[in-house]
Amino acid sequence: MVNNLKQFLKKDVKNTLIKKDESFSFNCAKECWGTCCIKENVGHLQLSIYDVYRLLKKRLDLNILDFIELKIEEKSNLPRAYIKWKENGHCPNLEEDGSCKVYAERPYTCAIFPLSSEFRIDDELNTVTIDYVLRENLCYGFLKDAKPLSRNILEFLDLQGLEKIEELEMLEVKKRDEWQKKYDLKSFTDKQLHILGQALYCLQDKVLNKNSYFMDRYSEILKIPKRKKRVENFSAEELTTLALEEFAPRFLEKFHKEKK
Repeated sequence: MVNNLKQFLKKDVKNTLIKKDESFSFNCAKECWGTCCIKENVGHLQLSIYDVYRLLKKRLDLNILDFIELKIEEKSNLPRAYIKWKENGHCPNLEEDGSCKVYAERPYTCAIFPLSSEFRIDDELNTVTIDYVLRENLCYGFLKDAKPLSRNILEFLDLQGLEKIEELEMLEVKKRDEWQKKYDLKSFTDKQLHILGQALYCLQDKVLNKNSYFMDRYSEILKIPKRKKRVENFSAEELTTLALEEFAPRFLEKFHKEKK
C-alpha cells in the first residue's frame, strides 16, 4: 500500500473553532491511502467505551487485546482505551487498499475527522456540550484534486449518524468527571484499576481459561441479579450504559469503602 501523506500533507495546518451553523469543504477520498489511520501520522488514537463495544461487535475475528491497549491516565488515574497499532504502525482495521474494515462502525474520532471535539462541562447546569475544531489543511481531503464538498457542521454530523454516538460520548465524559470529583482515584491500587478497566471495556469478553463472561463474573461479585438475556445479545449501546451507570460506579464505591 502506497502512503503519499508526505506529498500532500500541509505544514500550514490551522485549528479553528467552528460553529454548528458554519461550513467547511472537505472530502474523505481514497487517494489518501489511509494516511489518518497510521501511527506515524496520528500518535495515540483514543477510544471511548462505546467505540470499543461497537468494534467488538464488528470484529468478531479479533480478541479485545488484539486491537486495544489500556493505559491509566496520569491526570485522572482512570483506565483509558487506545487503538493498538499493528507492528507496521497501521490501524488493525486498515485494509491493504486503504479502505476501512469497520467504516460504518469506525470510532468517534475517525467519524468526525477532519474535526476534533472538545467537551465542556457546566457544573451549575449539570450539562456536557461539545465544541468542534476544524483541522484545516491537514490532509489530501482539503485539496482541489479531492473534489471537496461544502457542508455545514450539522449536515456533516448528521451524515455520519452521530447523534446517538455523541450522547454516549457525553455520558462517558460526564461520568468520568463525576468520579474524579467524588473519589480519591490516586489512592486506588493497580489491581483495583485493572478490575475497573475490565468493568468498563470487557463486559462481553470471556474470563481467561474460563467459560464465563466478565459481566457474569462481576455481577456475582457486586451481587447484581443475573440477567435473562445472554451477554452476546446485548447491544454496544446497552453494554456501554451498563459499564458507565452500573458496573464501574459499583466497583468505585466498593473500592472507596475498602480504603476506610
